[in-house]
Amino acid sequence: MNTLTKLTAGLAVAGSMMGTTALADDGTLDVVFINDGHVAPYHVAWLSGFEDALKAYDDAFDDVKISGRWLSAEGSLEKMIQQAEVTINEKPEVMFVNAINVDAFEPLVAKAQAEGITWIAVHSPMESADYSFTLGDVVNGTNQGMAMCALSGGEPYKVGIMLGQAGNPSGEARREGILKGIATCDNIEIVAEQPADWDTVKAQTITENWLTQFPDLDAISGVTDGYMYPAIAVSQNSGRDDIDFYGYDGDIPIISQMEGGNVKADILLSGTREGWNFVQMAYRIHKGEELDKVYDFFTPLVLSKANHEAALANGFPADVQVYHVEEALEVAAKGYLEFGPDSVK
Repeated sequence: MNTLTKLTAGLAVAGSMMGTTALADDGTLDVVFINDGHVAPYHVAWLSGFEDALKAYDDAFDDVKISGRWLSAEGSLEKMIQQAEVTINEKPEVMFVNAINVDAFEPLVAKAQAEGITWIAVHSPMESADYSFTLGDVVNGTNQGMAMCALSGGEPYKVGIMLGQAGNPSGEARREGILKGIATCDNIEIVAEQPADWDTVKAQTITENWLTQFPDLDAISGVTDGYMYPAIAVSQNSGRDDIDFYGYDGDIPIISQMEGGNVKADILLSGTREGWNFVQMAYRIHKGEELDKVYDFFTPLVLSKANHEAALANGFPADVQVYHVEEALEVAAKGYLEFGPDSVK
């Protein structure tokens, strides 16, 4: 069984183990997360953090029974719409929806709200949603691009950028930011921009094509760490150990390659952190707290200490918050440090 198959199986099994019916009385909190479903290590971490947080919050508070379900649309917009419709009929208290295309879900937001369900748009903001869980994608992308400028050495530097999926606001915002950051220097040439649709298989094919088409390629930038795994593997297998990588997600295996490796920068999302934060947010809503309509998840830039020092020496802004590798790995793996039950007691 290959890695992708194992990840798919793991998501399916884990999802089937979670509850299948909503709890209705005031002493219960039922949370549903509907994911776009592209299988990647980030999504596995998302699910793990979500499940662990549900259990921790349920154990910590005697006055509320907390349960939850994780659904995967497996990349199908039609399936995701169907899942949302079924979920609305089950009447959970809170729905998180990582929409493939936000416009397609506008009618369902209104339907959910009419049933008293709180709709939280994940990553791609929606004005109609009760809340939007966002990532500051333009700012994060800008920081990635500025780091690229500061670490490129001032010499001609050729970069290929792997984009998200057409029509997805989060991916488009990340692209906007990366281009904005790169524009702060004049030595970087963008030789290619290509959507990989959040798909690791497409990312592998793109990398193979780029290495042939651009033999002097210096770096690959991506709007998700899911692209970094195949890009790094293909480059190394092709004998291209000189290519730099600039990621976006805070996946632990990618951050771990930053000390002395070719991964130069990343954005600390971490699926585990997000999974915990989702449950914390749902609990706060259940308890009647007033939250900001647009919730910006804290996502600092990650650099090794050596690269941070080099970047600062090359003009990188000192006011950009940076986590070094050791600190980033700690919070990436332990979502409860920031978002556990103690954070709301």
